[in-house]
Amino acid sequence: MRWVDARAGDVVHIRQRPATFSFFPTFQGVKREGVHSILFATEPWNIIQHNLENLTDSNARRQALAFLVQSRDFFNAAQNSDVSAAKPLLLYYSFLNLAKCLVLKRKGTALGAVHHGLSEKLPTTPGAIHGSVSIDILRNPAASAFVMFAQALGATLPTPVAPKTSVEVRSQDFLAQVLIGHRIYCQADNIKERFISLDRIECMQDATAQEAWLRVRAYADDFTRLDYRLNDLSKNLGVAGAWRNVNCSVFIDGRRIIEAESTATTHYGHRPSQVLAQISNDVRPRLWRSVTAYPPYRKYYIYLPSSAQTLLNQLLTIYLATFYFGSITRYKPEQFDQILKSSIGPFVFEFFSNQPTQFLYLMASEFMEQEVAKAAIT
Repeated sequence: MRWVDARAGDVVHIRQRPATFSFFPTFQGVKREGVHSILFATEPWNIIQHNLENLTDSNARRQALAFLVQSRDFFNAAQNSDVSAAKPLLLYYSFLNLAKCLVLKRKGTALGAVHHGLSEKLPTTPGAIHGSVSIDILRNPAASAFVMFAQALGATLPTPVAPKTSVEVRSQDFLAQVLIGHRIYCQADNIKERFISLDRIECMQDATAQEAWLRVRAYADDFTRLDYRLNDLSKNLGVAGAWRNVNCSVFIDGRRIIEAESTATTHYGHRPSQVLAQISNDVRPRLWRSVTAYPPYRKYYIYLPSSAQTLLNQLLTIYLATFYFGSITRYKPEQFDQILKSSIGPFVFEFFSNQPTQFLYLMASEFMEQEVAKAAIT
């Protein structure tokens, strides 16, 4: 596809400051939308609890707070547990209860009986380390914790092929989509890295036409070093045709920058801030992010999947991986010991060392509908 010049426009400024890209850029004020700032929290559990205390349905509120107490206790117990012992199982039950809390927040009413909605399958081949997880999507979605969690996140799930009600996802596919420790995993499994970091995401506007859109920048050499094509930037930001690579002559420290922009624009009435949430939500399914303790407190990535992979929401992928390892730990601990001693063992240790806190802060952001971060305090 031939590249074209970028659409003429300027970076959106609100109160004389450039608008920072976020999954939760604005909130609805009394008269107009307000712009969110970063919410700093040393203990995200406390702000989640306060958020759940505002549930108006008393039964839902009591249930949510009980789930949160369990989630926090499981999480704290996991911090003092060894990876080879109970940590994976404890963390899964922590995440399960936290997911139920988010479902309750979105629904506003109490839950009935809930089942996992997942089942783990290990390979039967001696020495094999990869298995799969079956996601039952259609049989009883109203009682599936995983399906309800996906719905609460606004995330899509793959559609089973009739007459099946479930979809099976290979562990090597969902583990490869875990951001933290991705490079360690790729080296262990002898596969090419699939995450590409983004230099910046900018909210753009044409004030005369009253139109807004997104512009994304990345380093060209991050694509070429892995033998990806430069237009893979636009291809992996949305569905076919939603984004386009555009000409860019910028170099930073001698490194070439490539740029992509959304093909369509979004019209606004009075202020570009009116549509920031909409244009952010459009690209959200194709972005992964890490929580950092330094400005801008989020680092964004795109994922370049193989043709056979099913893309899942970032939080669902973390949840799925935790369930997989937790289920093996519970029912086949000798198999989990084998995994820890295998080539992907270092990745598993990295996953359980750093991913839980990442998950907690990302989930806190979902509850608050505002970016939550832990500031570096000296």
